[in-house]
Amino acid sequence: MRLTCLLVCVVLLSACRMKDPAEGVLRLTVEFPSYRPQCLRVEVGDGSSQVGTDLPSSQFKDPDAKKVQVAMVRKLAWGDQLNVKVTSFAAVSGNQCSGSVVETHEDRALDAPSGKSIDWTVTLQAVFRDDDGDGFVASGPGVELPDCDDSRADVYPGAPEKCDTAVDFDCDGKKACADSDCADKTCTDASDLCTVGKKCVGIGDAAQCGGGEPKCTQPTGQCQATVTCEASTGQCVEGAVAVGASCDPGNPCMTNGRCTADKQCVGDVKTCSLPSNPQCQETTGSCNPANGNCEYAPKPVTTSCEDGNVCHDPGFCDGNGTCIGKDTPCPPRECNSVAGCTRNSSCMYAPDPTRLNLPCSDDASGSPRVCRADGQCVAFPYTPANFNPNSIPGGEIGELRTTGAVVFDTDARTWTPDSAGPETSAFAIKTVSQTGGAPDILLIPVRTLALGGELRIVGSRPLILAVYGDATLSHDILASGRIVNGAPVPGTGGNQGCAASQGRAGTYSGGQGGGGGGAGGTTPGGNGGRGYNTTATRGDAGLQQASALTPLIGGCPGGNGGGTGNAAGGLGGAGGGALQISVARTLTLGKGLSVSGGGGLGGKANPSGPAAAGGGGGGSGGRVVLEAFQVTLTSAARITANGGGGGQGGGAGNGTANNGADGSSGSEFSGGGASGGAGSSVVGGDGGAGGASSSPYAGNFGATLLGASGGGGGGGGASGSIYLRSVQSCSLSTTAVISPPPTGGCTAL
Repeated sequence: MRLTCLLVCVVLLSACRMKDPAEGVLRLTVEFPSYRPQCLRVEVGDGSSQVGTDLPSSQFKDPDAKKVQVAMVRKLAWGDQLNVKVTSFAAVSGNQCSGSVVETHEDRALDAPSGKSIDWTVTLQAVFRDDDGDGFVASGPGVELPDCDDSRADVYPGAPEKCDTAVDFDCDGKKACADSDCADKTCTDASDLCTVGKKCVGIGDAAQCGGGEPKCTQPTGQCQATVTCEASTGQCVEGAVAVGASCDPGNPCMTNGRCTADKQCVGDVKTCSLPSNPQCQETTGSCNPANGNCEYAPKPVTTSCEDGNVCHDPGFCDGNGTCIGKDTPCPPRECNSVAGCTRNSSCMYAPDPTRLNLPCSDDASGSPRVCRADGQCVAFPYTPANFNPNSIPGGEIGELRTTGAVVFDTDARTWTPDSAGPETSAFAIKTVSQTGGAPDILLIPVRTLALGGELRIVGSRPLILAVYGDATLSHDILASGRIVNGAPVPGTGGNQGCAASQGRAGTYSGGQGGGGGGAGGTTPGGNGGRGYNTTATRGDAGLQQASALTPLIGGCPGGNGGGTGNAAGGLGGAGGGALQISVARTLTLGKGLSVSGGGGLGGKANPSGPAAAGGGGGGSGGRVVLEAFQVTLTSAARITANGGGGGQGGGAGNGTANNGADGSSGSEFSGGGASGGAGSSVVGGDGGAGGASSSPYAGNFGATLLGASGGGGGGGGASGSIYLRSVQSCSLSTTAVISPPPTGGCTAL
């Protein structure tokens, strides 16, 4: 507009109350009673020329006055009648009006004599409702700050934000905590009228109205009505008093506390008429207000009474309210403690756990005994395997002492050398029969077992050493199968009652023999190898033995290798022995105890023929039974029932002959498997390794080389069985050797 600067200057002049110029001043008041325009354009002229200006609402001196004044100096060229035009726009662009026209008001031919100052008023006519009377109207053309809720006088643009989640008080489009004006302020949550004291937490749109505490609090007191909050209104509602509800009157001498309608807790006075001992206490007592206990005065000490103990006679009160009866004593009983009586002079006893396994009186025969868990005084605190300890008179229980290394023969019942053996008159040797074709057992019952050197046991009968007390074994006890002077020798009780567990013999054909099968034990034995000639068949392995404590039997022999008259087959290895040590109290083993099987012999060879025999199968390990109230194995303990290795097959041909090597006997002191015979015959099949913690191996087939051929190797013998039985938990050193692993429930501590 051409006269913008002029008009602005005049407006400033008017604002400063300067004296009107001689040409006269035209003052125009624009009123807008119903809304605030975004921008006004004012134009004045005489029809031939005119001037105008744009006035944004930001330049209104007092917007709340609902009017604005514009003044100008009258142009000399204008006539005495002027036109005035006021236009309201909906927007502003910079300092210029823009957007749509809200309304236009124009007055023509207004009198304006030259040289005079004239005042005119123009009223904008656009009408908007202001129902709540807060001075702000609802949205519409030309409304700069529309009222976002014309039904509430406290809601309008720029109003103080009250931080209510349901109301945008300042009409900025953000409610409560989303409005930066509410940061860290207390807020109200329209969806939760039952919580007060909430605060805005967070920033921007992610802010929430949280925290706070319940609006309705529960009054203190046992008999107060429950107060609840009505979710839809936030009103606190008091419920009905639970009349008759249980409560605590606060006085321990009041009983039956209950609530009344006036919210009080009342009760009944406690009566004291039931003394705990009416024989020695007065019938009526008083209540102690400190603890609510009834207290009764004692009756005199001369008052007779019965204390209720059936083991007592009547007595007298002690003056403190207690009846003291007269004891009827019960005599002591070993292995037991007094547990009461059913009537006077009739006592009851219970087992005394502190006496378990301690010595008690000998029986009439003089047999030593110990206390059992059930309170009985018996020879053994448990039931041992394969014999009855109570059937042996005390006179037959002696001492077994040796002074050096000694061999005991269960068939001849002799000790070699006699000088190192025990005094045989000091104990008895008993015979215990077994069923199912198993051999009789020799039983030696002793009070003391004291070895002065290694004890080796041979013969055809199993052996039980029954110790009526403690036993500490600090020397080796060996009942293993062995090769002695080129012949298999079983341990005591070995090679007996084997049936199908014995290894089968190999056959001889075409100049070679098959290897004998290994004996069975805790597993089947190893099969023998066939000779180089396929018709020289192997001996099959012995079957697995039944695993049981009874009968007490040893290991089995391996099968013989196939052979002929001028080339004998290797003999099968001998079975390990059967040995049981039963101790009434504590058994401590700190040395070796072995019933391992013997190795099979190598097959013989003869250049005449030529003839090459098969190797013998290994013998199986025997059976060990160790049982005691407490079994303890030290780090030096070695218990073995390993199988023996099979013998190597012989080799012959082209004018030469080589006998096969014997298999190794099962180790008496380690857990390693015995090696099969090898190395003596180039073409003879090697013997199979014996079983230990693993199964035994089969013998190898015979081979041929440069016109010579060999017999098959014997199969390895299986390991035997080891039983460890203990009333209390075993104490087994982790470095003790037990091969194969034991059964019976003992575990290392």
